[in-house]
Amino acid sequence: MSYLVFARKYRPQTFEDIVAQEHVSRTLQNAVKNDRVGSGYLFCGPRGTGKTTTARVLAKAMNCEQGPTPTPCGVCDACKEITAGTSMDVLEIDAASNTGVDDVRTLRENVRYLPASGAKRVYIIDEVHRLSGAAFDALLKTLEEPPEHVLFIFATTEPSKVPETILSRTQRYDFKRVAAVDLAKHLRHIADQEQLDITDEALNILARKADGSVRDSLSLMDQIAAYAGEKIGQEEVVGALGLVDMQLLLDFTEAIAASDAKSTLALVKKVLDGGTDVKDFVTELLEHFRLLMIVKATGAKSELLELSEADIATLAKQAEFFELGDLIRMTKIGADLLTDLRQTGLDQRLLIEVAAVRMSELESTVKLEQVLGFLKEGQSGQPNGGTDLFGAPEKKKDSPAPARTELKRPPEKTPPPPPSFPTRNVNLPTIQSGWKKFLGFLKQKNVMLSSQLAMAEVKSVHDNKITAVFASSGKVARQVVERQDNLNLIASCLREHFGANLTIGFEVDINHKPKETPVVSDEPRAQVSELVKNSPRLRMLLEKVEGEIIGVAKRK
Repeated sequence: MSYLVFARKYRPQTFEDIVAQEHVSRTLQNAVKNDRVGSGYLFCGPRGTGKTTTARVLAKAMNCEQGPTPTPCGVCDACKEITAGTSMDVLEIDAASNTGVDDVRTLRENVRYLPASGAKRVYIIDEVHRLSGAAFDALLKTLEEPPEHVLFIFATTEPSKVPETILSRTQRYDFKRVAAVDLAKHLRHIADQEQLDITDEALNILARKADGSVRDSLSLMDQIAAYAGEKIGQEEVVGALGLVDMQLLLDFTEAIAASDAKSTLALVKKVLDGGTDVKDFVTELLEHFRLLMIVKATGAKSELLELSEADIATLAKQAEFFELGDLIRMTKIGADLLTDLRQTGLDQRLLIEVAAVRMSELESTVKLEQVLGFLKEGQSGQPNGGTDLFGAPEKKKDSPAPARTELKRPPEKTPPPPPSFPTRNVNLPTIQSGWKKFLGFLKQKNVMLSSQLAMAEVKSVHDNKITAVFASSGKVARQVVERQDNLNLIASCLREHFGANLTIGFEVDINHKPKETPVVSDEPRAQVSELVKNSPRLRMLLEKVEGEIIGVAKRK
């Protein structure tokens, strides 16, 4: 027996089996049950959402030996013939191949014949918008006053191309795209029946890639089952379909957030060298920006997100790196890039590299009221010397007017100096990528303070406040950096190095394990344990300060 693909093997045979189109299924079932089936129907919607399948189920409901019934049995001769496509009473016509007026005239002559065995003679015309204008005109009279034994069902993906004269003579049902969550559940049900060992992550990728089409999702799973074999995971799906790895999108977005043009260009090279189609990568990147925008605008619990909880948590963490305006501008750059890739003959590498650098060089969005508020407060955080927002002196309510003899020409007012640092927002990737250089900058001011701060790792950045965490062994280092003079120096260097108003706070986490930094040296490392063992004074010092040796200086 020849192999039957999933899309045909698991095609719905009853109204209950149709995926995520309850509004259509329920209405048609009630129409059959109450004997209110019309003479003409128009099923509209994207591809693979069940239009032709629903038409076949409605034909079975009308011609079943137990019917008309909203629940066709599926075992009688009429149901079996309709399922197999051999019924003489159900004629499926492809409008793309039968577009002429002569084809419609033949149809008009055939509608006079009574059904062979069922109650209705059903004409299913797929892609009806492909009919010519003359063919539509020839169909009007028959559609308006058809014989009682005839039922017309039209299916189309472009209802806007169907004439109003046809629309007014049919009952229209709009099929919606199937949500990724519903598609994933449907795929899981079929995978269990086929005994496919496939992960939920892989099914979620297939559901998103299908773009709301049940047929496309089943075709993709058919392809994956043939490629991967026994066990199917996320990597197998990405490799088989040539998709863009989610981690690559996350790394690319984080490099943009860190304003790291070098890393973005390296990731572009990785995309090109890996053989991924540039247009596919940009399309996936735009979808990633869309999801980040939704998370930023509506929150991680938005109903617009058809993703797993783990994916939503990842997006929510990355959305914190950007302002909403940043994501909109990045999306505009990506959309322009996709248009250029499709319409211009320029080198794709050049176009995507220029767009990547533009994204990484974007300044963070700052609202006008924030800038005005910062200018009013001034550099010190205090009101600008009694001036209003525009630099004019403020009027004092209780100040008495001076005597006329004491009036003097007031000195000329100079506008307050502009703030030294802009009010831009700085995110976590920017701090993490520049932290090593900042420690080097601080080292020029205070070597000891830089070495103590190097024991901490940046944990988070919120509202331009950096939170750094020490391990349990870094309690003494924390005491050193939190001295007021040292804290002032660190804050000053942060503002000077990153060009933004930054503050910093510290925490100690007993569960935190500092990253190991490899030590490169031309000479063999000194044995620290031997050094402590042979030096009683060093042992006493370590015990008093509860410290540890982090390096041994060379002797000059």
